[in-house]
Amino acid sequence: MSGRATLRVALVTLLLLLLQSTVILSIRIGSTHPDILWLLPITAALLAGPETGAIVGFWSGLAFDLVLPTPFGLGALVGSLLGYSIGAATAAVDKRAVWLKPVAAVIGSVAADMLFSVLGAIFGQQQMVQVDFLSLFVIVAVSSALLVLPVNRLMRWAFFAEGNRRTLVSAHSPEGGIW
Repeated sequence: MSGRATLRVALVTLLLLLLQSTVILSIRIGSTHPDILWLLPITAALLAGPETGAIVGFWSGLAFDLVLPTPFGLGALVGSLLGYSIGAATAAVDKRAVWLKPVAAVIGSVAADMLFSVLGAIFGQQQMVQVDFLSLFVIVAVSSALLVLPVNRLMRWAFFAEGNRRTLVSAHSPEGGIW
């Protein structure tokens, strides 16, 4: 990943962190709210592979840890595990499949919330497993399925912005550039 791509990923992470801690946090159904930051490592893994998914998951989870009253590093651990596992699980799947992004977002987000809660309880935060998991999973699954495509578009911009310049010269190049 180039330096500019790294800065763009950091900008997208900051944008989603601000949305999560302001707008999304105020959207509550019962006592549950959506978690959109898990979509960063999921989309990074789908776009660039398991290693990049783990790196983005670590840094976005670390940013998430700055605003959460949970053990510091828990979000980074879950984010890196999530990014790597989604990237590894989808390595043999055609990335152009229409169903892949929503299915990966739903499964990954629900699994990340479950792992986050269980590890939080192991690290002494017993209140993290005293929630209504059914409503949590439904809300996280629906919000992840709806928001994965816009987040994927942002991450695609972050990773590939300089490689997507469409010009007449690149269209007629011997390499068959993207038109």
